[in-house]
Order: sequence, then structure tokens, then C-alpha cells
Amino acid sequence: MRLLILDLDGTLWDHEDASRLIPPYEFHSDYLVDPYGEELHLFPGVREFLEWASERFLLSIASWNIEEKVRPILEGFGLWGYFLFPKIEGHPDKADMIRRTIEELESIGYTIDDVIYVDDRAIHMDKIKMELPEVDFIHMWVDVKSFEELTTTPQKAGLR
Repeated sequence: MRLLILDLDGTLWDHEDASRLIPPYEFHSDYLVDPYGEELHLFPGVREFLEWASERFLLSIASWNIEEKVRPILEGFGLWGYFLFPKIEGHPDKADMIRRTIEELESIGYTIDDVIYVDDRAIHMDKIKMELPEVDFIHMWVDVKSFEELTTTPQKAGLR
């Protein structure tokens, strides 16, 4: 089975640190506003991409955030259900998050043949490649410029 792991901040949405937002959130179609007027917008095509990807991959998350603040965002947008064993944790060790996700999926009977990690920043990739050399990386906004491009040219993005 193929596993696609996504970052959140700067990858699925335009906010650089969703953990700074204060609940309760006021949801609109593809954006939210916190009580202090701070906004977070899903990038165009995120919903369509997740629907497309969910038919082809197991999906998960590796995000340096606070789950208590970010999970309600994913739930409010109706996105939480796409992800298996998501890791939204208050540390930057993405390699550890990815490794544990793979282990948890294998513990319930999945055989993981391929792992792809999508992030808007390459800062974590040296450690990920050192610990998990089999992980392929898609640098969002560099390797591809949109979620539509991920779905319409999956070979270019490494999602063949």
C-alpha cells in the first residue's frame, strides 16, 4: 500500500502556525476566523486533492503543531476523516512522526510499499532521509505549484 503523509501549515493552508489561533473558530466554506479576527484559508484544491488521493493512498499527517488547536480546524473543515494515525505534535521531529505512523499502520495489517511526504519546507528532509531513506519528498510550491497540479500531473509530482 502507498502512504501519503502531509504537513499542514503552509501546505494544506496558508497559515504559518495554526497553533497560534484561538478557538472557537468561525468556519466559512474554505476559511476560518478566530475570535481575534485571525484567518486561516485552505489552499485552493485541497478538498478535491484529498478526495482524489484517498482513492489511491493511505493518508496521514506529520505536523509540528498542537493537536488540541489544530484537530478542531481539520474537523471543522470536514477533513479529519481522511487521515489514519495523524501526528500533530509539539515538536519538529517529522522523521519520528513518519516512522511511528508506518509502524502503526503495519501493526494493523497494512504493508507499506511506498511513502511520500509533502511539505512546504525542506528543513526536515535531511533527518527524514537519514532515518527513513525510502521516503520520497514532494516540496509543495516548488516541485508543484498547486493541488490541482498534484492531481493532474501525478507522475511529475511523484504520485504516479
